[in-house]
Amino acid sequence: MTTPARRSFTGTEARQLLRRGRTGALGTNNLDPTGPYISLANVATDAVGHPVIFISKLAWHTRNILANPSGSLMVSEIPAEGDALTGPRVTLMGEFQPVPAAEIAERYAQHHPAARFYLEFPDFSFWRLFPQKIHAVAGFGRIETMEPDEVFLPESAAAAVMAGAPSAIAHMNEDHADAVELYATRLLAAAPGNWRITAIDPDGAHLSLGDKALRLAFDEPVSGPDGLRQAFVALARRARESDVKPSDK
Repeated sequence: MTTPARRSFTGTEARQLLRRGRTGALGTNNLDPTGPYISLANVATDAVGHPVIFISKLAWHTRNILANPSGSLMVSEIPAEGDALTGPRVTLMGEFQPVPAAEIAERYAQHHPAARFYLEFPDFSFWRLFPQKIHAVAGFGRIETMEPDEVFLPESAAAAVMAGAPSAIAHMNEDHADAVELYATRLLAAAPGNWRITAIDPDGAHLSLGDKALRLAFDEPVSGPDGLRQAFVALARRARESDVKPSDK
């Protein structure tokens, strides 16, 4: 595969946008009437960055996927004001495949705490999109079409981080709770509180307080325990040096 020497919007940036995203426009092939069908779905990501959705059999999009697994998903960040088209968005085109709940349910719930109320509903199921092509737009002139290996991490690169994630989460929450709160208040402008790290992947972590969930991004992907430790230390240093004031919300 030949790629440009310098992307105007990189695969890592596209993956981080997917990590931050909470919802997406889901495109499936409708059965009756035939044609494209667009719906709204909550979105999370697995260890390597592939998007995962959790959908009910009562929904048209689930019926469509069961009949034809090809589809697309767009995750976007719409500016608070001004032209919505200036915000970055990533569209993934590929095929949906079912994911066992035991593999992904807890991670999904860390991103969407409200989903715990219906995680065990028998008519809901998890589906992962394996993209064949990714189209990313990050503003005027920043338009890129990428292959999956540009955007998603290798399984081997993610495995070491995910294996050490439980102990790292426990260590940060038990021994560095002050730093975790600084991540939330100084880096993510959240209100003070007993913020906890609930999930980790090579690109960052999820922070939770009650039903609130935030995404904390690392400066660059990490590949093992040492990189994970260094990433948290660097973020703590930045948080302590930041002059951002916590939100009252």
